[in-house]
Amino acid sequence: QLDTLGHAHQVLCITHLPQIAAMADHHFCIEKKAVENRTQTTVRALEGQESLEELGRLLGSDLLTKEALSNAEKMRSMALEHKAACEKQGE
Repeated sequence: QLDTLGHAHQVLCITHLPQIAAMADHHFCIEKKAVENRTQTTVRALEGQESLEELGRLLGSDLLTKEALSNAEKMRSMALEHKAACEKQGE
């Protein structure tokens, strides 16, 4: 499991799966665009609401709906509960 591996090592996981992304401790947005026949890549950290909105986008489409955002909040909550239970078992 990535969580188990992450306790002893740094793990960088690139995914479009919201189920995997919800379990992450930190989120980043990686974007590519063409500028003057060259590809530019930018990486930026996502915090708080922006992180939740990106998770909602992964659940649906580029159009972020109330339902997708609600599902993202529930998925994030369930992920935090799961991680807390796993840490408690490891004590």
